[in-house]
Amino acid sequence: RVFEMRWVLFAILFMLGSSSTDPEEVNDLKDLLMDSVRNTIVLNDLVTHQTQQISELMLSLSATKTQLREIEQENRDLADKVAWLERSQTSEFDSLQRDLAALRNATKKEFVVFQKNVEEEREEVKGMIRDTRFNITILNGEESNGNPMCAKVCSGTTGRMSTNWRAYSSSISVDVDISGCGFVKVPTVTAAIEGARYHHTLTGTSAVYDTTLNSFRLYLRNDSGHKNSNARVNADNARRYKWNVEWIAMGFTC
Repeated sequence: RVFEMRWVLFAILFMLGSSSTDPEEVNDLKDLLMDSVRNTIVLNDLVTHQTQQISELMLSLSATKTQLREIEQENRDLADKVAWLERSQTSEFDSLQRDLAALRNATKKEFVVFQKNVEEEREEVKGMIRDTRFNITILNGEESNGNPMCAKVCSGTTGRMSTNWRAYSSSISVDVDISGCGFVKVPTVTAAIEGARYHHTLTGTSAVYDTTLNSFRLYLRNDSGHKNSNARVNADNARRYKWNVEWIAMGFTC
C-alpha cells in the first residue's frame, strides 16, 4: 500500500508540475507532498511495529492462558488428592479407633481372667502353706507350746570356711546363730558335724548346749580311744578339715 501511495503522490506532483506556472508554488507543493510521503512511511512502519507487538502480546496471552489452564488443572488434581487423603485418613483413623476399642475390651477381659487366676493360685498357695503348717506337730519343747499355726522348721550350717571355732581347755567350741528363724519360744535343736576328715573321731558332735531363741553352742574333743595326732582337736585342724555344724531347729514363731 505504501508503494501504491508513493506512485499516486508522484503522479499528483507530476500533474501539478505540468499544470502550474509558478515554480515556488510547485516547489512548496512538492515539499508538502514529500513530507506527507515520509510521514506516511513512518506511520506505516509504526503501524507495522505495533502490529508485530500486538501479535507477540496475543501469542504471550495465549501461552499465559494455556499455563493458567494447566495450573487450574493441577490445582483441581491436587484438590482431588487432598480430598482422597482426607477420606483415607478418616477411614484409617476410624479403623484404628475400632481396633483400639477391641484391643481395650480384650485386654480388660484378659486382665479379669488373669486376676482370677492369680487369686486362685494365691488361695491354693495359702492352702498349701496351711497344710504344711498343719503337718508340723510339736508335742512339747523347752518351754510351753506356742500357736500350732506358727510351728516352724528351720535349718542351716555354719559353713565349711566360715565356722568360728574357738579353743576351750583341751577342746574347741562354737556358737551357732539361729536368730534368722524368728522363734519366740526356745526351739528343739538337733546338730551334727560335717567336714572333710577325722570328724568321726570327735566326741560332742550332737551335744547341744545353752539353746536360746537366737543361738546354741557345741563343744568338741577327741575320743579318748583315738590316738591319731593328725586328728587332734584344735581350731587349726577344725578349719583345715572344714568342720562345720549342720543343724535343724523346730519351734514356734508366734
